[in-house]
Amino acid sequence: MRRFATTALILTAALVAMPQDADAQMNAPARDGFFIGFGLGGGSFGCTDCADRQSGVSGHLTLGGAVSERVLLGFESSGWTKEEQGARMTHANASLIAQFYPAAASGFFMKGGLGWSRLEISASGGGVSFSGGTNGLGLTAGLGYDVRVGNNLSLSPYGMFGWGNFDGGNAQNLQLGLGLTWH
Repeated sequence: MRRFATTALILTAALVAMPQDADAQMNAPARDGFFIGFGLGGGSFGCTDCADRQSGVSGHLTLGGAVSERVLLGFESSGWTKEEQGARMTHANASLIAQFYPAAASGFFMKGGLGWSRLEISASGGGVSFSGGTNGLGLTAGLGYDVRVGNNLSLSPYGMFGWGNFDGGNAQNLQLGLGLTWH
């Protein structure tokens, strides 16, 4: 996980520091109307009764509409998963989100949301399968940076935190990834 985090931070810094045509950035299309984005990366999972944090695969899908050049409202589904020795653990959140750009001309954004969270464990072996899960309140928070690579397309490095509250405890996942966003 440490190697992944270091690589993600270096990639993010390189994308943000990349020289860009100032005229193209100033004339970039406004955030207007419908948007959709998705991303993949790595993540770290922990829970109330977990001995150690676990690393795994993470991702998200976001869609919605622009309220202004600085505020987007929408729906986001994000999750973390890991399979080991025939058992799979998954933590997912589905949230209504608000994404805020502090400066309309900048690609930096912060987001937060409230919704539903699910923690599920499944296993199979020897012809026997088991699956169990629980649902609860979910919270999502994150930040990222849209780097315009086309008229309406951005490459978006991001970091997100997903939290779920369940009977008897909670679960949380931290994600670092790279996404594509169409504005």
